[in-house]
Amino acid sequence: MYGILTESDLLALREELGSRENRMRYLVQLAKQADVPDGFRTAEREVFGCEARVWVQANWRDERLTLTVDSESRVVLGLLMVIRQALHGAIAEQVSGYSLDDHFDALGLADFVTSSRRNGLRNVITKLKD
Repeated sequence: MYGILTESDLLALREELGSRENRMRYLVQLAKQADVPDGFRTAEREVFGCEARVWVQANWRDERLTLTVDSESRVVLGLLMVIRQALHGAIAEQVSGYSLDDHFDALGLADFVTSSRRNGLRNVITKLKD
């Protein structure tokens, strides 16, 4: 349901984050940690449906998912990095069982996900599951 993360991992992080302001700060900090190689933003990697442009590269190495994400929006990139934390290094079963809504609800991040963002992030998850 949460990729490689456990429910206790998420509860601990949610308690640590606390206020809405701290949760927003957390998303921005995650966005700054994204390690995106030069030339990453290509048409082949773009995923459509979000209010901001999004690029995703998913590969399987030794039966584990490696995931690189990018967006022109810091908040969206932060949300993508939350997904990456849950799925980078996951096996196929963990990826197929991942629930975006449950994950974001458990972290208290659902209020940062507008319907447009949710549609775009769901498209990312669909791409990963395919």
